[in-house]
Amino acid sequence: MPSISLEEVNDVGLMDRVDTKFYFHERLLPNILMSILNEYSVLEIQGQRLMPYQSHYYDTSSFQMLKWHHNGKLNRYKIRKRTYLLTGDTFLEVKYKNNKGKTEKFRRINGDDEEKDRAFISLKTPFTWTDLNHVMNNQFDRIMLVNHNKKERVSIDLNLGFSNGDNNYSKMERMVILEIKSERHVGMTELQRSLKFLHIYPHSFSKFVTGMYLHYKTLKYNRFKRRFLDINKVLEKDIL
Repeated sequence: MPSISLEEVNDVGLMDRVDTKFYFHERLLPNILMSILNEYSVLEIQGQRLMPYQSHYYDTSSFQMLKWHHNGKLNRYKIRKRTYLLTGDTFLEVKYKNNKGKTEKFRRINGDDEEKDRAFISLKTPFTWTDLNHVMNNQFDRIMLVNHNKKERVSIDLNLGFSNGDNNYSKMERMVILEIKSERHVGMTELQRSLKFLHIYPHSFSKFVTGMYLHYKTLKYNRFKRRFLDINKVLEKDIL
């Protein structure tokens, strides 16, 4: 695929967008990429197209944010620090899902100044910085695509790994998480046709919830059990 710069990726404005996630076995990815080869460009930074990410997630001592997510509560929050390992940039991020189901993301660059972190969290959430504990880390590699002809960006995450700060590290190496961000009325794209042809359909997927499930087994996950069973079936598939 032809390359595209970070500035060009950021120029793809998606003001009224729809975010759709898919997950599938990595064996299917080469065929999917081949099928859309002429329709997309790929982000390239410093000669690399596979970008390593690391995230640190925060929650209260009672795991309030996980509980809100589990109960399907709207007007809920997710708090993390994300580092783009290739460039070294770190952001403190708040994701807020409102009562209309729309997700907003707020971020502060270089989230390593505790006083500014405190002010940011107090401004953007109902929590204070002292309410929060570092509960989970995750790592993954990302490919970023941009459609040549339509307002569409695509992130493809691979090599997922999770830990909660101890020596236990859980990997989901064969899983691909693909997210399409497109304008609301963009219509069917080549990528969507390719996924549909392979019987890959939209599913919700949260790295935060997945990592918590892998490392905090005593918490409540009833609402997500079917999803985790489905993920296990996907990872067990051995077909092209």
